[in-house]
Amino acid sequence: MSSEKRYGNYGFRFQDMPQNNVANISSIGRELQTSIDYHWDGMMRKDIQGVEKYVFQYTLSGQGAITFEDKLYSLHRGDAFFVQLPSQHCYFLPESSESWEFIYITLTGSAATSCWNFIHDLAGKIVTIPPEANLIQLLHRILQETNEHKLIDAYLSSARAYEFIMECYRFTKNLNTTSQELPEPISRVITFLQQQYDEYISVEKMAVIAGLSSYYFIKQFRKHTNTTPSQYLTKIRIKKASEMLRHTDLSIKDIAAKTGYENANYFNKVFRKITGFSPGEFRESRISNLDYLIL
Repeated sequence: MSSEKRYGNYGFRFQDMPQNNVANISSIGRELQTSIDYHWDGMMRKDIQGVEKYVFQYTLSGQGAITFEDKLYSLHRGDAFFVQLPSQHCYFLPESSESWEFIYITLTGSAATSCWNFIHDLAGKIVTIPPEANLIQLLHRILQETNEHKLIDAYLSSARAYEFIMECYRFTKNLNTTSQELPEPISRVITFLQQQYDEYISVEKMAVIAGLSSYYFIKQFRKHTNTTPSQYLTKIRIKKASEMLRHTDLSIKDIAAKTGYENANYFNKVFRKITGFSPGEFRESRISNLDYLIL
């Protein structure tokens, strides 16, 4: 997001709030913290003012930390938390960290409450999300719109808040579908592929992760996914590549490398075979007005 300001915080205090406050944005921002004085106690916040709020915070770089009822969790690049205010938690810059860069959004309303309960029930307290995921790209876009003074009233703010909440549901539901409907060894491999798709991953390595022989792993994988392990990995890579093509300024060569293809020419061939478009055609929208590919 080239036009997004690097750092800054915005508070939303509209006078014309909708009577039925289903969802709205209370604040949004991007910060780089370098002092161990950075410390937020979920029971001591002065900005709550009798209204329940929900903070979604996503780590862009560095390391932060959060405690839930005295249990400590480290937060690294790609880690997100979604906390209720007030509640017993505390997030801060630990002494072992030089910096913590993050983007956040604070939500209010009944839809935010339901979403917070859904995420905590199904995904847990900390969720790892790829930076190119729709949810994170949407968060950047909302901040960019705020930077550009495009969220001019409570109705637009409410619409963006609800859109963000729906993306939270979508991302969490996808995680839950993978973990509940597939056998644990297959689910473990798919989770690995979704996180490490930029690496060289052989079928033999997948079988080791599953704890199965290569022959039995391939047979079971096809049974439960209706595709081969290699085809499934290709699907993940091409979908990630399509998102990067539309929502980043990375070169096609860099996108190829970031999605596990050392050879950009081979990446071009695979992308065209799967989608019918070259990476350049897809990015420039000369053939398709699609933002994302459903593969």
